[in-house]
Amino acid sequence: MVDQRRQIIDEIHKLNILLIHTKLKTTRAQTMARATTHVRNVDAARRGMVPRPKPSKPIEADVHMLDCLNDEELSTLGELLQRIIDNTDTKLLDEEISERRKAIHEFLMLNHTDEEVRE
Repeated sequence: MVDQRRQIIDEIHKLNILLIHTKLKTTRAQTMARATTHVRNVDAARRGMVPRPKPSKPIEADVHMLDCLNDEELSTLGELLQRIIDNTDTKLLDEEISERRKAIHEFLMLNHTDEEVRE
């Protein structure tokens, strides 16, 4: 059982590396797209033409990672990940971090007039 847990943790680390790499590639692509659009718009303005509008659809390179799962599997994965996160929060993180997370969550659940936001 311990070996299986270690293998799963190793796989989670590999997935984390893939997610970070994909996010980096997406960020680079977005930066390049914004820079290209800016250069084109400056050039168009110099020629007296109307600048192109900003791209309305964000680049989403990481959504394909979960295409191998159907809706039921996605739901199950989401629930399992939440259970793992909850277990980690309660067992491995020290109390100060947990308290900060609770405070942040409570702050986010309040609007600027200190009334609770209805979910």
